[in-house]
Amino acid sequence: MTTKAIPSDLPTLDDVLNRRTLPPVCLYNFYIVMRDRLHMEEILDFYLDVKHHELLWKRYIKSLQRSGFVTEEDLAEGYQSNRLLSRLSHTSSMDEKRPGLSHLSSPTTRPHHLQPPRSMDLGERSGNSIRISQSSGLSNIPVIRPPIIDPSITVTPRQPVDEEAAGVLTTESMVSGNPSVLPPNRQDLANSAQRILLKYIVPSAQKELVQLPPPIRQAIRDALQGPEPRDDPLVYADAKQYAFEAMQRQAYPKFLRLKVWGNVTLWQQLGRLAIGLLGLLAGFATSLSLIFLGYPQWHSRFGALVPFWVGIYNVFVFLTGLDPLWVLLFNISETVTFRFNKIAQPRVKEILWSRSIWLLIASIVVSMVITIIFSAIPPRRL
Repeated sequence: MTTKAIPSDLPTLDDVLNRRTLPPVCLYNFYIVMRDRLHMEEILDFYLDVKHHELLWKRYIKSLQRSGFVTEEDLAEGYQSNRLLSRLSHTSSMDEKRPGLSHLSSPTTRPHHLQPPRSMDLGERSGNSIRISQSSGLSNIPVIRPPIIDPSITVTPRQPVDEEAAGVLTTESMVSGNPSVLPPNRQDLANSAQRILLKYIVPSAQKELVQLPPPIRQAIRDALQGPEPRDDPLVYADAKQYAFEAMQRQAYPKFLRLKVWGNVTLWQQLGRLAIGLLGLLAGFATSLSLIFLGYPQWHSRFGALVPFWVGIYNVFVFLTGLDPLWVLLFNISETVTFRFNKIAQPRVKEILWSRSIWLLIASIVVSMVITIIFSAIPPRRL
């Protein structure tokens, strides 16, 4: 399945990464597939960390704008324009000059109750839980990355979940200038940029992105480890675009195939194969036993229909990755083994219902054909 084969009415990768979709085609499930099925979660982690760095940069620029160090003309070409970067090239001391923020120039000097939340590492999630951890060696970095929302929480598209009530800051609250969240300073930006470098770019990093072309990796290292290290998001712009294109080309079509045309996990499929083979074995054993025990045609031999159907149904689930009864009766999709979320994306729901009906009918028809064939065989008592 290629990118060109993706129907235009399905959500795009950009929609998923910006959390504008509903389960099962959501960022939570995309991460689960990237981690458990494709083993490419480091690409998604890197992309989200760079987006968080861009968010820190935007908050920093907004704080400078409120303080009068940056004007509307400086922002005319965007938050990452060359004009703005040139304007900030000699502003390392701005944090000390801003009124009321000089005592907060270093994260370690902030009062305990104003310390920013610790970093969220997507790679340390398991199931629906979210564990907060600090990056080794950079414990003072104020990282607040938008979490992957548990899809069991029903939300409507383009409406943020009330995460602040649970103590977690959303992208919207961080950008809007929540007064309870201190704006980052230049050292925060430098720490964030270095954190990404040490985690993904340098050789033997914790989640080294071996997929990145060597020129891009070297350019990032030169920019961050040179005599005048940079901290702006443009350092990672090419790498972020490369990661996006890699996910769109390799991972996203497979994700859609698993979640739009199916609703079970790999381990569930393997389990259904075992159940299906046992069901077929029971069906063939029952039919042959009735024939060789001299039971008459038809009538009592139709009892083999049940094990035949159980076997055929589960083999179809293995082959297609779709359990029709889960969709038609419970409207659920499996995230990890025996953990589910409701199917809420409208177009995906239509596709799964249509495929489920056809698959259920096909399993019944095949089972009846096999049962009729064995019922028509004349008895032969041994």
